[in-house]
Amino acid sequence: MAHRPAGGLTGEEAREATRRVLAAHGVIGPDLDDALLVVTELVSNARRHAGGVTAFRIRCRPPRAAIEVSDADQGVPVHCPAAADVPGRFGWLVVNRLAEHVTVETGPSGKTITVVVAARTDVEAPAALHGPPW
Repeated sequence: MAHRPAGGLTGEEAREATRRVLAAHGVIGPDLDDALLVVTELVSNARRHAGGVTAFRIRCRPPRAAIEVSDADQGVPVHCPAAADVPGRFGWLVVNRLAEHVTVETGPSGKTITVVVAARTDVEAPAALHGPPW
């Protein structure tokens, strides 16, 4: 059994799992990139602010995918604007801008954030997303 660092699942592990699941469904291009960014933000925030990821799940049913990240903190994320010269504080805003739908469920053991993103396959995605038709 491999030793797991404090904080559970890493961003790299979550991105790789997401990449595998979406690729298995034929999701490519900008939708894949957006899903990976959402995963990165959710996992890094769980690790930075909530002690780590307690559960991770990705489900894909093109043209959508649902990303679920759980942690042990019951606090609901909020967008905290900062001055332009202060790094960070844009993650929750980015997640909400890329999402079709976001829910946050809290309970005695923490919270689960579910983000639904576009997950179109090459067949479903508009041609404009793939550049000029050669």
